[in-house]
Amino acid sequence: MKGTFIAKLTFIIILFTIVSACNVSEEQVREHASKTFSEKIEQEKKTTTYNTDELSIYIPSFTEVDVVDEYNIILERDNHVFLLFLNDFTSYDSEEELLEEMMVYEEPFIIEMGETEGKLAYLIVTDFGDFDEYRIVVGYGGRKITTISTLGELNNVAQIMYDIVQSIEEN
Repeated sequence: MKGTFIAKLTFIIILFTIVSACNVSEEQVREHASKTFSEKIEQEKKTTTYNTDELSIYIPSFTEVDVVDEYNIILERDNHVFLLFLNDFTSYDSEEELLEEMMVYEEPFIIEMGETEGKLAYLIVTDFGDFDEYRIVVGYGGRKITTISTLGELNNVAQIMYDIVQSIEEN
């Protein structure tokens, strides 16, 4: 009986250690997001894989596309719904202007801004609700894409989003 208890306790401790090691901290996510953003604004844009009459866009494999109108496209991939906005041609001279336009009134979890080839690029991540979810907005050259994600998926999702908005070409 005592051996069974010790075996169960050991199993629980090992399981807890494994689960704890798999969790990412907010600070790790912030650091990775900053590094990844710097790399993404310098990368070559992805080859387009989807065409409309007006645009050509890189759409990752296994992503469903629903063109709502000439300014909005809904993408669905891996339980994420992405809203791609094509009509945001406002220029932002400061972080404050950008946050005001995005209706972010509290300190964002992550904000990164940069410029490449004369185009503004940004990543804004804010808390969303009470369920450990985050709103991600990625913008590049007057286009933006947004979704909701968990902390653990945030960086991978943001990378996909950046690849999409950076790839957009007018036909």
